[in-house]
Amino acid sequence: MSELRGLARQAEEFEKLKVKIVALSVDDQSHAHDVWDKVGSRKITILSDPGAGVIRKYGLLHAHGAGEQDIALRTTVLIDPHGVEKWRRVSQSVPDIPTTEETLAKIKESQTATKQ
Repeated sequence: MSELRGLARQAEEFEKLKVKIVALSVDDQSHAHDVWDKVGSRKITILSDPGAGVIRKYGLLHAHGAGEQDIALRTTVLIDPHGVEKWRRVSQSVPDIPTTEETLAKIKESQTATKQ
């Protein structure tokens, strides 16, 4: 959850770039609200997808990833205002999760490429 804390700490920077951060979890709505309140500092949107419908649509479901339970792959996805995916990073482990700085750099790179 350190990545959520980092994203929340940089909320103003994302706002300046006109970027909306949305976290998606297979956990129930109550858990998502607790994370939004405690970890996300109420600065980023955290959605609950307990049936994993959205997670499946993006191809991010790890079937039986936790024994018999399906889990979401930890992934950072950058989607432009037109709904076009610009960048995706599926993390294989916690150390592989992109830092907030890496995510900001990819956003800036994508925005610069779009302007050209």
